[in-house]
Amino acid sequence: MKWYLPDAAWVDGELRRDVGVLVAGETIVSVGAVDERLGDVERLHRRLLLPGIVNAHSHAFQRALRGHVQHASGEDSFWSWRERMYALATALDPEAIEAVSTLAFAEMVRAGFTTVGEFHYLHHQPDGTPYADPDELARRVAHAAQKVGLRIVLLRVAYARAGFRVDANLRQRRFIDRDPTAVLAAVSRLRGHGIVAGLAPHSVRAVPREWLQAFADFDGVVHAHVDEQPGEIEQCLAEHGRRPVHVFAEAGLVHERFTAVHLTHPDDTEIAAMRGHVCACPTTELDLGDGFLPAWKLGVPVCLGSDSHAAIDPFAEMRAIEWHSRALLGRRNVLPHEGPDGLASGLLRMGTENGARSLGVNAGRLAPGALADFVTVDVSRLEFAASRLLPAVVFNGSPAAISDAWVGGRHVLKDGRVPGAERFAHEAEAALRRLGLAA
Repeated sequence: MKWYLPDAAWVDGELRRDVGVLVAGETIVSVGAVDERLGDVERLHRRLLLPGIVNAHSHAFQRALRGHVQHASGEDSFWSWRERMYALATALDPEAIEAVSTLAFAEMVRAGFTTVGEFHYLHHQPDGTPYADPDELARRVAHAAQKVGLRIVLLRVAYARAGFRVDANLRQRRFIDRDPTAVLAAVSRLRGHGIVAGLAPHSVRAVPREWLQAFADFDGVVHAHVDEQPGEIEQCLAEHGRRPVHVFAEAGLVHERFTAVHLTHPDDTEIAAMRGHVCACPTTELDLGDGFLPAWKLGVPVCLGSDSHAAIDPFAEMRAIEWHSRALLGRRNVLPHEGPDGLASGLLRMGTENGARSLGVNAGRLAPGALADFVTVDVSRLEFAASRLLPAVVFNGSPAAISDAWVGGRHVLKDGRVPGAERFAHEAEAALRRLGLAA
C-alpha cells in the first residue's frame, strides 16, 4: 500500500491540509492522517490533489476536425458543420479511427481527465455493411483508451434513421443498425469482451418511439442527445406532439441512470420532468452555436463533456457553466453556493463526482472504497500566486497546471507528460495524411 501526501486535497467539497490518500491496488483505502505503518509515503510537494476529472460525453473521432472547421463558405450553422463531420466520419478507416481516438484520449489525460464516456456511433463500414467483427470499431476505440491509461465507458449508440420524414443521408449509413435487438446484442458482446458499456439512443431525431420503448428495461446507464437544436424539437413535436424529454420519459428511459446531453433548449415542463443527470458540453455548444443550458434552473446534477473536442480543457468547461449563466442573466455568482469556496466546489463536483455517477463509475471523489483515480495541480504556478486557491484553480486553471494523474492507482501522467504522446500524435497525423484528410 502507498500513501499520497499533497500540500492540500479536495475532500467532501472542502480544501483540506495534512490529508493523505492511501491506495491499495486500484482502490482508495483511507483518506486522512498518514500512518506510515500502513504504507510508504509519496510526498507531493506544492501540489493540490483532486479526484480524477470525468469527461462524460466524447466523440473521439471528431478530434480530427480541429482547425479544419473554423472558417465558413456561405452561411454556417450546426447543420452545415454536421455535413462536414459526416464527410470525415465516412472517410475514416479502422486504423485512422483508433489513431485519432488515441490522440484525443492522450490529450484528455494530459488535461486531467481520468474517465471518458465515449458516445460511439461509428459502427459499420462506410456503405453500412458490418465488419467481419461487428464490434471492430468500438473495440478499437476502447483499445485506444487502454493505450493511454484512460478509463472508458463505451456508450454504444442506437441510430435508426436520418429523422422523422427525412430522406436517408448516405453519409449516415455506418451509424445505422437493423433494429433495437441488434443494438442490445452489441452492448452485450462488448461487455463480454470486458468493456464497460452503456446504451445511447442517439436522439429522438434518429431513434423512433418503438426503439426507445424496446430499451426501457436496459440495466445500465442510458445517455442521449436531448434538445440540442430547435430543429430537433420541431421534428419531435411534428412526430410525437410533445417535446424530447417527455418522449424519453414516456418510453421509460428518464430515470436515475439517464443522462440528457446538451439540453440547451428545454422548456420548463421538460426541466420539471428531468431525472438522472444533464451533461453540458460548453466549449462545443459555444463552438457550434448550439445555445446554452439554463443551469440555474435545473433540479438534477450537471456533469461535463468535451463532445467534439473543439477544446479539451476541463476547467474551461467548468467555469463556462457559471460564466455563461452570468452573461445570460446579467449578474454574477449565479449558481447556488455557500461560502467563498462553495461555487468553485460546485463546479468541481460537476467535473468529477457528477460525471462518474452519470457513467455508473465508482470514481470522482477521494473516499475509501472509490477507485484510485486522482490528479495533481501544480499550485506553485504564477496564475495561483496571491490567490484563494480553490476558486483560482477552477476559474484560472488550465491543462498546463495538471502535473500528474493516476487511474486505478496507475501513474498515467508524469510531470505533465503522457508516455508515448509524441508517437500517438505522429500516428494520427500519418493516418489522416494517408486518407487525404490532413491539412
